[in-house]
Amino acid sequence: MAIAICLQSSTTAQIKSPERESSGINLREQLASDWSNAVITNTLLSPHEVKAIQFSPDGQLLAVVGASQIAIWNLQQGQIQRILPGHHATEVNMEIAPTAIAFSPDSRFIATGSWSQGLLSPDQAIIVRDITTGESVLGISESDGCRQVLFDESGEIIYGACGLGVTAWSVSEGKKLFNFAGSHPVEAIALSPDGQMMATVNASVFEGQEKEGDNQIQLWQLEAESATLVSTLDGLENDIANLEFTGDGKRLVSSSYDGKVQVWNWQQVNIERQTNNLYSNNGVFSISADSKIIAGSFHNNTMIDLRTGLPLINLHSIPPRKQSNIIAFSPQEQLFARVEKDSDSSNYLVKLWQVGNSQSETLPNHRDNYRSIPLAESWSNQEQSVLVANKAQKTLAIGQDIQVIALQGLGFNNIEDVPSDRLEIKQDYPQDNLATVTITQTKLEDDSVEGHRYLLEFAPYGDQREEKWQLIWAGEQFRCWSGRGHQDWGTNLCH
Repeated sequence: MAIAICLQSSTTAQIKSPERESSGINLREQLASDWSNAVITNTLLSPHEVKAIQFSPDGQLLAVVGASQIAIWNLQQGQIQRILPGHHATEVNMEIAPTAIAFSPDSRFIATGSWSQGLLSPDQAIIVRDITTGESVLGISESDGCRQVLFDESGEIIYGACGLGVTAWSVSEGKKLFNFAGSHPVEAIALSPDGQMMATVNASVFEGQEKEGDNQIQLWQLEAESATLVSTLDGLENDIANLEFTGDGKRLVSSSYDGKVQVWNWQQVNIERQTNNLYSNNGVFSISADSKIIAGSFHNNTMIDLRTGLPLINLHSIPPRKQSNIIAFSPQEQLFARVEKDSDSSNYLVKLWQVGNSQSETLPNHRDNYRSIPLAESWSNQEQSVLVANKAQKTLAIGQDIQVIALQGLGFNNIEDVPSDRLEIKQDYPQDNLATVTITQTKLEDDSVEGHRYLLEFAPYGDQREEKWQLIWAGEQFRCWSGRGHQDWGTNLCH
């Protein structure tokens, strides 16, 4: 390389060698990513904290796990299709969140697993539900619960990390088929795409005591009625939290609780050295459908090339204080989901990014004409919070009568005393998965607000035979007296 510098400080010339220029271009190519042109195509709103998300195998649905239930979103409609309850715990009379979820290969069913955590012991460790109807088609009871759950590639067998080892059940008959790795509790499991190999890692339940299989991934060959240990992956420094095979089945990715992410060539029983220095906050990661990219909270970057370990240029780099530990790639298309907390409200947002779509989210939203009402302030998703010692005077957000849910939560306890020309209540069912209640007050005895309107939206809840709904969103509008602000319905306060 040759460099010439003029005596004038403002002039600098540099001559690049062909080799150096070629190297620079090659590096830019390695850092390039289709995700640099991705746009947000939709934003899903959750009024409650989001614990986890997962796409269905056909890419049409997204399961959003909350503290006590799972909302199933239809991504084409951008609406909740049905809300499914969590696992009931009789000791505390509450629904508790699942610790693991899994879709069946045909995307018709969803399995949830939950394991004992102190007093929160689920009545059923595994529940399989029909996503369309919400009906429970299988319930499995295990005293210690289940940490993880998976369907096999046919959807006919369900595996659960329950008690000691891994147990396989028949989905159609509900009977136990076989158990393996049964010497210790199992923390995490992963199934290869062809369904022939399962990776397991033992749970650390004996603090301070070293046990067989500590910091070791075990690989099992699955047969019709048994499993055979074929190899182990050693050299792990910390306890493993998550395991996942890539879609092409060539690699196995593990993450530990300290955030260390390792990529294994499991068939050759070694670690991919190019990706041996990855750390994702809380060990969270997701693998793209083409098995080329891993996403996580990698410092200030979200996506990394699985082959080279290099960070990729994308639109998802965000400040550390806003980084999300809840992310997911869709298995069917170039779609990526990330959960963020809305800085202007208590809502959680699931943002959907897509490659190859030049149009960002532009659809009009009727909710924009309303001021959002925080649901948690007036409604509860847990019957227990309403019943215990009368401490929480909140309306249950779940029930058959959506009008009663709306009126009681908003404090309309004596509507019979309100003149009919000042109060109008409308109940509507515009879609199979949507119900609304509109409450309009006019001629208010207020020196500034002449009218107050509420809109409340509900989604189907649980088994459709019970005909229950759950409140998912509420908003309000105002109309002012003359000279005190706007005379049309709007979100601005009157003065």
